[in-house]
Amino acid sequence: LVFVTAFALHPTARASAPSSESPTEQAPAAELRTARVLVLVAGALGVGLFFGTVLTSLTAFLDTRGAGDSAGLVYGVMGVGSTILALSISLFPEAFRRSHRWLAFSALMLASMVAFGLAGGLWGLVGAMAVAGIGIGPTIVTIYSLAADRAPQGRSATLMSMLGSATIVGQSATSALTGAVADGVGAEAAMWLPTGAAAFVVLAALVNAALGDPRAATPSEPTVEERASTLEELPAEHL
Repeated sequence: LVFVTAFALHPTARASAPSSESPTEQAPAAELRTARVLVLVAGALGVGLFFGTVLTSLTAFLDTRGAGDSAGLVYGVMGVGSTILALSISLFPEAFRRSHRWLAFSALMLASMVAFGLAGGLWGLVGAMAVAGIGIGPTIVTIYSLAADRAPQGRSATLMSMLGSATIVGQSATSALTGAVADGVGAEAAMWLPTGAAAFVVLAALVNAALGDPRAATPSEPTVEERASTLEELPAEHL
């Protein structure tokens, strides 16, 4: 209640509001269906698949061992590394490009979920959750950062809604599916579904990397010294 209200009242809301003097121009809706945009939606969907499969399979597994009431605590371990790494991502060097970040941290998610499926005990699950948190936090931040860069003009809110909706749909669908697998086949089988979800996120990262990053080929902004030098070379009538 406190922080969502503070977010809604933040001064940037007024700063970004369109004025009557400069009406907002929107790009065609078709630009939301390009490969470079849809791959981000796929990544957000994969994140939802990941959350849905992990929580449901973890709960089912611990319940079979009489420790179902500890599922929330074990799941919360993932939030520790996720929060720390997500907040630290601004400290990453520019050379560590966003497409590479997505690939690296989603691969860490996949490795942690293989360990999750093999854990077989409480402490193994705790370790897998800790490593998964290190992967999932930066992955989410990177996907949304890419979306902010790639959103067609005037369509950023729509794209963010697409990402949020994809995450919710993925989580809801796989929560139901994982619960059905756990009840019908067994909790041990359900424990491997998060591996598939993480693999989906890695696949989306690979597609994103294959599509390339135009920003990497864009010349860097000139420095103040370079601008000053350019102005000195211009004829007086151009100044």
